[in-house]
Amino acid sequence: MHDDTKCLKVPVANGTFASLSVPVHRASTIVFDSVEAYQNRRSAIYDGYSYGLYGTPTARTLENAIAAIEGASRALVLPSGFAAIALTTLTFAAAGQRVLFPDNAYDTVRPFADRFLGRLGIKPLFYDPLIGGNIESLLDSSVQLVWVESPGSMTLEVQDIPAITSACRAKGILTAADNTYATPLRCKPLALGVDISVCAASKYISGHSDVVMGSIAVNDEAIFRQLKDHSRFLGQGVSADEASLVLRGMETMAVRLDRCEQTALSLLDLLVSHEAVREVRHPALSSNPGHVFWMRDFTGSTGLITLFLEPWTAPVLAPAVEAMKQFAIGASWGGTKSVVAVLDQPPLRTATASPHDGPVVRLSIGLEHSDDLAASLQQGLDILLSVRATAKTGK
Repeated sequence: MHDDTKCLKVPVANGTFASLSVPVHRASTIVFDSVEAYQNRRSAIYDGYSYGLYGTPTARTLENAIAAIEGASRALVLPSGFAAIALTTLTFAAAGQRVLFPDNAYDTVRPFADRFLGRLGIKPLFYDPLIGGNIESLLDSSVQLVWVESPGSMTLEVQDIPAITSACRAKGILTAADNTYATPLRCKPLALGVDISVCAASKYISGHSDVVMGSIAVNDEAIFRQLKDHSRFLGQGVSADEASLVLRGMETMAVRLDRCEQTALSLLDLLVSHEAVREVRHPALSSNPGHVFWMRDFTGSTGLITLFLEPWTAPVLAPAVEAMKQFAIGASWGGTKSVVAVLDQPPLRTATASPHDGPVVRLSIGLEHSDDLAASLQQGLDILLSVRATAKTGK
């Protein structure tokens, strides 16, 4: 054998090797032992391996791990949480049919629904997230899929998921849940009657702000195969390296969630009592919309806190947030480091009225010491109060 061929025909090391970590199986081309196996490769897309885009042992291990914590029989991983939302919607809705979304849905859902689905002839309808069993009044033969997002990623209303799924199931309508906030460790949508559970694994599941990935979990084999087929039609897959990072993050997810929750709860009194804050949203607060459903259906909370600020804080909001040095300014959440997102006004609502008219600040509490985060928040809150003091004194 010539040397240039030897560079390609690398011998596999002999001997037994075991590791606590999952191997990273990088692959585009997957090879087969026979022509027959190659020609039947399409049938391997569900359980075996046909092409790197459709799954490697690393990705399959991650899917099995997610299915286990979801209480699901099947799971698949996708390039992002939004890819999981889009795939689910496009798989089960067609022109002339309707899809229902809660009014508090992740903000990218709205332009996707209005501008993309609308162009395909799929009719979106946004509904009051607190509608509960009264959603039955919106369900007719044109409705193919109903989404829930509980709590909503910005305004944190908790939905009555069992009431919604019961009404949908009675009419043969599929339901899907965006469970990114809670993760399968805090809520299991499939156990509450949901057909399809979706998570942005970019958030708490991976937990280190360095991966973009989504997951879908189901208990129905036919639904799984439809989703898997459509993921192939749309060319969706994940790399083994990213799957490996999510697997690593999952190992610490439980302890990270506990720490984030504990710290977030410790900060609520400071925030609730502050003059600049009109309302604090966190599911553990009895005042939070849907708190009773959170108590019933969830095993705990996480690190997201939303602050609806008084309108008079707007002139100094930017310097106040920038003074909170323990909080990075960014759109995402669920990592080890605390992050703050800032809106000049509440997110757009079309089915329900916006709860307030002032600025909105969402905090994602990380793993920093609670005293350091409290001190950082106090710095920002003091700046917010300065504009109030100026108005009172006229100076």
